[in-house]
Amino acid sequence: MSHSSIAHDERQIRAHVKRRQSPAPGGASATRALDSPLRFLSEFVREPLKMGAVWPSSRALARLIADCCEIKSGATVVELGPGTGAFTGPILKRMNGRGRFLAVEINSNHASILRRRFPRCEIIEDSAENLHRHLNGERADCIVSGLAWGTMLPRTQKQILRSILKSLASGGQFIAFAYVHAAWLPTSWRFRQRLVRHFKRVETTPIVWRNLPPAFVFRCWRA
Repeated sequence: MSHSSIAHDERQIRAHVKRRQSPAPGGASATRALDSPLRFLSEFVREPLKMGAVWPSSRALARLIADCCEIKSGATVVELGPGTGAFTGPILKRMNGRGRFLAVEINSNHASILRRRFPRCEIIEDSAENLHRHLNGERADCIVSGLAWGTMLPRTQKQILRSILKSLASGGQFIAFAYVHAAWLPTSWRFRQRLVRHFKRVETTPIVWRNLPPAFVFRCWRA
């Protein structure tokens, strides 16, 4: 990617942030519409390494994530790092009330929001590296990651992926997204190499430009 194209993408992202932060007609209603993303941003400012993302994922990325999931009736589905639930709603809609859904969220504020938004779901307030302890010997058919793998320390990345591999059924699917701007970072390359090493098939989707920052999705299948 050339320096000019990178600069162009950065200008687009800055313009997008400015539009999202600008007050819209409607006064109080516009403030309420921005409340959740701004809360997300404030969490990132306080704990950037824990949050990983500066802004909630877009509907476009959420739809793609849900579309990538191969969910059969009665399946056990896990979401890691759901945040405030950008992916959760579309995934639950795809499950159509059939099967078991667990969401593992380490941020207590986000866990409280998830419990209010999705009262029938199993919301577990814990680190993703402890996932296998919460399945009670069961294996997940699909694990969806909302974690920012490109900003993780190598040790944390390794521990969480190890827990995912312990928790995923044979033939099961792992879905994760990555930010385009971080794709060339050493941690991102390490994550991609680990996926290729541990899964029988790894695919990537086209870039979702309607996301802040732009992102793409990994689709992985266990042997």
